[in-house]
Amino acid sequence: MIEGFASTFGKISSIHTNVLFLLGLILFAGVMGGKIFQKMKIPQVVGYIIAGIIFGRSGLNIINKDIIEALIPFNYFALGLIGFMIGGELKKEVFQRYGKQLVIILLAEGLAAFAVVFILVGLLGSLILGGGVYYWALGLLLGAIASATAPAATTDVLWEYKTKGPLTTTVLGIVALDDGLALFLFAFASSIAPGMLGARSSVFSAISKPIYEIGLGILVGIIFGFILIKILKKYAEKEKILVFSICSVLFALGTALILEIDMLLAAMTMGIVLVNFESRLSKDVFDLTFEFATPFYILFFFLVGAKFDFQVTSWSVILIAIIYVLGRTFGKMAGAYLGAKYSGAPVTVMKYLPYCLFSQAGVAIGLSILASQIFPGNIGNSIIVIITLTTFIVQIIGPPCVKYAVVKAQEAGLDITEDDVLRKTIVSQIIDKNPPCINEASQIKDILKIFSDSNYHNYPVVDSEKKLKGVITLESIRQSLAHAEAGSIILAHDIMETVLDKNISATSSLLETVEIMAKYSVDYLTIVDENTILLGFIEKRTIDNFVSVKLIEIEQKIVSMA
Repeated sequence: MIEGFASTFGKISSIHTNVLFLLGLILFAGVMGGKIFQKMKIPQVVGYIIAGIIFGRSGLNIINKDIIEALIPFNYFALGLIGFMIGGELKKEVFQRYGKQLVIILLAEGLAAFAVVFILVGLLGSLILGGGVYYWALGLLLGAIASATAPAATTDVLWEYKTKGPLTTTVLGIVALDDGLALFLFAFASSIAPGMLGARSSVFSAISKPIYEIGLGILVGIIFGFILIKILKKYAEKEKILVFSICSVLFALGTALILEIDMLLAAMTMGIVLVNFESRLSKDVFDLTFEFATPFYILFFFLVGAKFDFQVTSWSVILIAIIYVLGRTFGKMAGAYLGAKYSGAPVTVMKYLPYCLFSQAGVAIGLSILASQIFPGNIGNSIIVIITLTTFIVQIIGPPCVKYAVVKAQEAGLDITEDDVLRKTIVSQIIDKNPPCINEASQIKDILKIFSDSNYHNYPVVDSEKKLKGVITLESIRQSLAHAEAGSIILAHDIMETVLDKNISATSSLLETVEIMAKYSVDYLTIVDENTILLGFIEKRTIDNFVSVKLIEIEQKIVSMA
């Protein structure tokens, strides 16, 4: 027994070597964390991150540094899927309609964040901590990094709350284009900062690197985007569509890694190419990819929390981190507001876009690592710690702010499909609780009068106690007319059809109702109690009309917002 216990304990103690178990733990803990926070009316992405903290380096340390590094490929894949999905939202109609507006807002919020962080870090750092030019150089580099906005946490909230409208479109456009602006600003900052610190630097190399990364990233995305289109035209099966789509994303990400270029940009470009050059196929691709990607999103945000380490160095770095967060937040909000105002954006964009641009992650962390390589020593190490600490903070506060914005802008719940309407609506909301009924003893002439006075195609047949006995359909009437001379003899009981023994309750969803109708090839269903007393009646065409009206109302609302 002791040996068995020891063996079991040994297996538990070496749990970090069991990748399959750890992946299961990550997904389970992430989902549970997301559900808990969702019940608290907080976006589930925050729950994923908190679960990561609990099991990560700052908590139980089950997901330690070695495991996080081993799972980096999954992280890259998740980021690639997010980029691919964002690209799929950027249709040419969006650029035609919002192109000028997006560029103005992008420059305004990015440059404002850059300027405010640069001035605050340089000025307050010099006055409070001393060091003079050192903090101005640090502020220049941090300002460039501050312009970046992470798409992952932001878009996850948009997808969770099914948002649609001018604010959603603007946010997706901004987070997709922000990376390029951040790279150029960092090139500018990294070419000037060495001179401020008394070192020599090559302006050409600093500027050529972002041009190389952006240009080649776009080229890789275009190539694999058109390859995917060519492949998809030959296959119609959903399984093959999903497999080839995922393969193409993986090939693009792998190529980007080999060439040392921006993976996110390559994946985004793939999505843009697909949605604009093959719009018919792209809907299936993005729907399937979205369903497939959920576990990887959970993994991505869980690892964001897991890799965070609360053991920060000095109080001076914490102070600069606070200045950075406040400066970046103010710069982003002020720039987004002014950019939206002067670009003629809708009022909802002007009021609520400033709450949607807080998150930072991949690009900001990548630039901080690059800064540590270009500036080894104190300034590089400080940048990594500051960006790591502030990334954690903004990843926590960012999603609730995005939720607040889209709810206040009344865009939550507008990106819905027919299935969404059916799933959210219950039978009692649309059934006719007092349908025209036919008594089982009624003659054909009385039945015909009821048919002529109502718009139903099917009518329930009941007895004197209103117990359901059957249903008379148009086909039943057609057949009965062949025996019109026997009209006074044939009763409703004689021509009624047996009711399908698959009655639904008033609390059943319309989706369940439609599925039952399709399965048994009927266009109506009855609602009865335990004593078969008729409570209501519903036809397929009633459901179809209800769904059509709902979808039209939502589209009209979205158009009115713009």
